[in-house]
Amino acid sequence: NNADTDDDGDGVSDTDEGTAGTDPLDPDTDGDGVDDGVDEFPLDPAVTNGCRISPTVVVTTDLPQAECDALVALWDDTNGPGWTTKAGWMTGTEPCTWFEVTCSGGHVTGLTVYQNNLEGSIPAELGDLTNLDNLYLFGNQLSGSIPAELGDLGNLDNLYLNDNQLSGSIPAELGDLGNLYRLYLYGNQLSGSIPAELGDLTNLGSLQLQDNQLSGSIPEELGDLTNLQILYLSRNQLSGSIPEELGGLTNLGGLYLYDNQLSGDITTVMQQLSDIVSLLNLIEPPDGNCFSVTSSTVAAWISSKDSDWSQCTPV
Repeated sequence: NNADTDDDGDGVSDTDEGTAGTDPLDPDTDGDGVDDGVDEFPLDPAVTNGCRISPTVVVTTDLPQAECDALVALWDDTNGPGWTTKAGWMTGTEPCTWFEVTCSGGHVTGLTVYQNNLEGSIPAELGDLTNLDNLYLFGNQLSGSIPAELGDLGNLDNLYLNDNQLSGSIPAELGDLGNLYRLYLYGNQLSGSIPAELGDLTNLGSLQLQDNQLSGSIPEELGDLTNLQILYLSRNQLSGSIPEELGGLTNLGGLYLYDNQLSGDITTVMQQLSDIVSLLNLIEPPDGNCFSVTSSTVAAWISSKDSDWSQCTPV
C-alpha cells in the first residue's frame, strides 16, 4: 500500500491510522459520529470535542488543544496549587468556567488572573491564545523575562503585567500588538532600553513603564503614538534629552518623567505640549533630571503644572 492511502476517506492516511490505533477501514473508529480526521479523541466515543489537560483528564470544550495547553502551562509554571483562588482549574470542568478565564466563539478571549499569588515565570505558550482581548497578570510574584511570544497576541487590547518582579528587557515584539490600548509594565525590574518598536502601537492610549531600571534615551518613535493620552516613564535611569517628536502627541493629557537622568533644553517640546497637557511632572527632588528653558512663558506654564519645577544649571 502507498503510505498516503486513505481507504476509509477520513482524511488520515492508513499509515497514520495504524500509528494512532484507529481503524483504517472505518472513518469513525469510536462510532461517535465524528470522523477520525477531525475527532480530537478518535478512540473515545464519550468525547467528541475536548482537550486533554493531563495524561488522565480530558475535558469537554470547544477550545483548541493549543489553547488548553497554554492554560495548563500557566498553571504549571506559576505554582497553580498555591494560587489564592483557583476554582475549576485543572479539574474535569470546561476550561471556560475556570476562575478568571473568559471565552467566546470557541476561543479564550480573557485571562485575568491578577493579584492571585502567581509565582514563577510567564509561559511562552500564552502566545498561542491569539484571540485574547485582555491579559491581566498584575499584582503577583511573577519573575523572569517577558516572553517575546506575547507579541503574537494581535487581538490584545490591554496588557497588564505591572507590579511583579519581571526582569530583562522589554521585547521588541510587543510593538506588533497593533490593537493594544493599554500597556502597563510598571513596578518591575525591567532593564535595557525602551524599544523603538513601541512607536508602532498607534492605537495606544496609555503607556506606563515607571518604576523599573530602564536606561538609555527616550525613543523619538514614541512621538508616533498620536492617540497616547498618558505617558509614564518616571523613576527609571533614562538619560539624554526629551525628543522634540513628543511635541506631536496631540492627545497627551499626562506626562511623567521625574526621577531619571534626563537633561537639555525642553523649550520647544514643552511649548508644543502647553495647549494639551494638563498633568505634568518633570522634577521630584531629589531628582537626576536637569532641564533648561529659554522662554519665560514656557517656564511659567511648567511651574503652573509642576510645583517642583526649577531651572537646572548642568555641572
